[in-house]
Amino acid sequence: MRRVTKNVLLFLIGLLFIWLYCEYIIYFIVIAQCNWPVTNDTHKSIQSLKALMISDTHLLGPRRGHWLDKMRREWQMHQAFQTIMMMLSPDVVFVLGDLFDEGEWTNNKEFQEYVERFYRLFMVPPHVKMYVVAGNHDIGFHNYIRKGAIQRFYKLLNTSSVEFVTLKDIHFVLLNSMAMEGDSCQLCSEARNDIQHISGRLKCSEDPKYCFGNKFKSLNYSRPILLQHFPLYRKSDSMCTEPDSPPLPERDKPFRLKIDALSKEASEFLVSKIKPRAVFGGHTHHGCLLHHKYENLGQLEFKEYSIPSFSWRNRPDPKYMLVTLTPNDYNVQKCGLPQEATIVITAISMLLILACFIAKRKYIGR
Repeated sequence: MRRVTKNVLLFLIGLLFIWLYCEYIIYFIVIAQCNWPVTNDTHKSIQSLKALMISDTHLLGPRRGHWLDKMRREWQMHQAFQTIMMMLSPDVVFVLGDLFDEGEWTNNKEFQEYVERFYRLFMVPPHVKMYVVAGNHDIGFHNYIRKGAIQRFYKLLNTSSVEFVTLKDIHFVLLNSMAMEGDSCQLCSEARNDIQHISGRLKCSEDPKYCFGNKFKSLNYSRPILLQHFPLYRKSDSMCTEPDSPPLPERDKPFRLKIDALSKEASEFLVSKIKPRAVFGGHTHHGCLLHHKYENLGQLEFKEYSIPSFSWRNRPDPKYMLVTLTPNDYNVQKCGLPQEATIVITAISMLLILACFIAKRKYIGR
């Protein structure tokens, strides 16, 4: 009887360890394999900024998806995000759109609950600032934005169509991609005016001859980082060759402009005004790295990074990006999370080993 009781106790302890490993420990093991990249800017007086970037969390709403699926995926994202915050301690977090899966369809009460849930899952310490940009699932595509959808997103998530943020003399331009439709609507007109104003500030800081009285506040010039949800203009993902790029033949599928990517006109307007040194976005749920060169803008060159989705609902291998920045340099490290298949296989393997161990003890004890 004592041996039976001991075997039951060992089995329960084994189950507890398997649960702890698959739901907690595995995140620490996988995330510990990634670290902050180092820049070439080695001047001791220059402080670097460590930015965590994620995209397309797609939290399920009240209508779509099974409750168990919602609970499971949200737990995975919460555990992964909190482990990243604990182990890697970023200075700032950027979430590049599609925070929600059903934001465009929810009423105000449901959206309020949505936002509260988002902040519970992706909680950051008081000293870490989080910035978000709007995605099409948050407010709808340009032609389908419901009345009040933009205003409530901006109010509850403390953002706007165009934001200019400076951290440690590093400039960021955060953009609502749906405001780049190019028509004369109020949303688009205000966004273009804001971009023109930011362009003026950057020109003034680069060359005083472009300053007009006290119109612009002085700042130390460096080319900004552009953060948005949509990619810049491209015909498809066919030029994307990252391991987490879309599979064939999806990679060759032509993009629908203003839906899958910004239009050529909007992209050229942004690049000519902002002159970014790097662009980061999401939307496609896949990885992509493109090198852009604009010969008509004085050989302006920069890289554009598409960040894969952070959610297991959108891809089996969710990713996040660590970016180390200084005013004159930056470096990027793309990192993975535990794959759901790995967690399942690990749990099954451990259960089999545990069962064999208990069975062997029972056999030897006869």
